[in-house]
Amino acid sequence: MSPLEPGRPDPTGVRAHHALQRGYAAYPRATAAALFAALATVRLLGAFSQSLMVVSVVLTPLVLLVLPRAAWATVGLRPAVSARRVAEGIAVVVASYALSVGACVLLVGTGRDNWALGLRTLVVDTAPAAPAGLVALGAVLVLGLLVPLAEETCFRGVLHTTLANRHGGPVAVVVTAAAWALVHLGDYGLRPFDGTVIAGVLPSVFLMGLALGFCRVRTGSVYACVLAQGVANLLLLGWVLTW
Repeated sequence: MSPLEPGRPDPTGVRAHHALQRGYAAYPRATAAALFAALATVRLLGAFSQSLMVVSVVLTPLVLLVLPRAAWATVGLRPAVSARRVAEGIAVVVASYALSVGACVLLVGTGRDNWALGLRTLVVDTAPAAPAGLVALGAVLVLGLLVPLAEETCFRGVLHTTLANRHGGPVAVVVTAAAWALVHLGDYGLRPFDGTVIAGVLPSVFLMGLALGFCRVRTGSVYACVLAQGVANLLLLGWVLTW
């Protein structure tokens, strides 16, 4: 007997899950906005608590719960239309990272006012006593796979699709890029508060988000965006570690 069959109590979690799916089916934009607001709040509070930062990343891909498993492909969880377009998407994303971070280096240098230094701090300070090889492996797994998978599922997956269905692809690309930039304040600039870091990270991540949105539209696949962000993250980390 399934949890929803007559004669068996409906577990609270299952009821909540189905209510969420019904809400998304009836009011997709409002439901998506509410989910984003909740996730963004946790992500921003993550600036003040490492535990909340981890929780925010873990919770982010759970936006998929608003869809039945059979419908996940409709939000881009499917193969890309071609390998050539994936390569194009990766190239555009990497170029956007290089342009934005390069501009920050020219404007504020490579000191603490450059938001990208936070990547170096994350890797070096998280486990200072750990073997270098283990730290490198952790950085590759987190920045190259886990974070891109979580973020792209949410932003270039559910949120992009919800907006594109109503307002079209260009609006979806711009709005999701802006939302993605906003939540990154939970990673950079709030603790300690640094206006220069914030002034650098918001336009930088917005530009990167536009590039990832291009990758999503061009390839039709969230997986391509995961790959593009992962490659760009690791290239950026490698550059930052040489400062």
